[in-house]
Amino acid sequence: MGITGSRENKEKKPVVLIVGGGYGGVQCAKALDKTGHFFVVLIDRKSYFFHNIAALRASVEPNYAQQILIPYDRLLTNGCVVQAEVEVISPDGVKVHGREEPIQFDYLVIATGSSYAFPGKVAETQQPQALAHYDNLRQKIEQAKRILIIGGGPVGIELAGEIATDFPLKDITLVHSSTTLLYPNVFKQEVYTRLQEGLERLGVKVVLNDRVDLGTTTYAHQHEKFIEGDQTFLTTKGKIEIKTDLTFVCTGAHVNNKSLKAGPFVAELDMNKEGRLNVNEYLQVKGYTNIFAIGDISSKEDKLAFLAGKQAEYVASFITRVELKKGMPEEYRPLKYPGMFVTLGRNGGAGQMPSKGAMIFGESIFFYFVF
Repeated sequence: MGITGSRENKEKKPVVLIVGGGYGGVQCAKALDKTGHFFVVLIDRKSYFFHNIAALRASVEPNYAQQILIPYDRLLTNGCVVQAEVEVISPDGVKVHGREEPIQFDYLVIATGSSYAFPGKVAETQQPQALAHYDNLRQKIEQAKRILIIGGGPVGIELAGEIATDFPLKDITLVHSSTTLLYPNVFKQEVYTRLQEGLERLGVKVVLNDRVDLGTTTYAHQHEKFIEGDQTFLTTKGKIEIKTDLTFVCTGAHVNNKSLKAGPFVAELDMNKEGRLNVNEYLQVKGYTNIFAIGDISSKEDKLAFLAGKQAEYVASFITRVELKKGMPEEYRPLKYPGMFVTLGRNGGAGQMPSKGAMIFGESIFFYFVF
């Protein structure tokens, strides 16, 4: 277990414990830290913040991974970051590996996020190992001649776009089970059209409404849903034969709720069928006024980084107002319309703003996250 920042709450400030150092957790920690009214403790299994919005570019561009793996060591002034595996979350405290007593809190923010196979997310807890992992993958992509990408959600689309942009001579096929890329009947038709046409202009073959039969093929590693070596796969409907020497399976994100289910607290929790926590109009876990859930672990809103940040700011403001006795905040207001932005390499992309009918297209779409 590693700790960066202040280890002691000398001024006996209210303790806000945040489990999960992704977009929501970090944003909430920063907002509370700036107030100076709290001792903020952020727990994450990694020693660095993972800027996964830009992760797929790190798969193709040398040294780019340095920009997306950001150490937590300068994150907090009034508190600390604990690098440890969370074992059990309960109303009485959070038990982490390597510490006998649970970490106590006055307020708890659950921001455990979700897991996804590399290169969309990483499993390594230390930055050097994660950097080496990306460098190794980039070499595999460079050497491959025929690449198959299974799954046409944001990760599959962006991975195809990044590879096709940097390696235009490679034979790339993307297979998606739905009738459109992304999620059917969610966005304006022009968004789907622009993304598909953009991929095809880059030379990517797009196969929709079909699946790939992987048979008994095994992945390179449990955290790496890619398959190395010469393979020939058939699609299940069209019986299209696809030859490949590097295959990425870009499907199957999982909600990180293991630590919630590990103790008796699970009996009190209201979870939906996906395993996400149902929250009330103040983003509080039902039955508790001092426990909140934000981001992918929450059932509220779409699972996007900017919405996790929006929820984080709200919870930080809520806790501050309550603690300073400034009255009950207004209810959280979810966005009424879906929004998403998908890049196609460095030079293109398309998306829909989270407002009625607003769309964005262009040769350059940039995402950033700053500590």
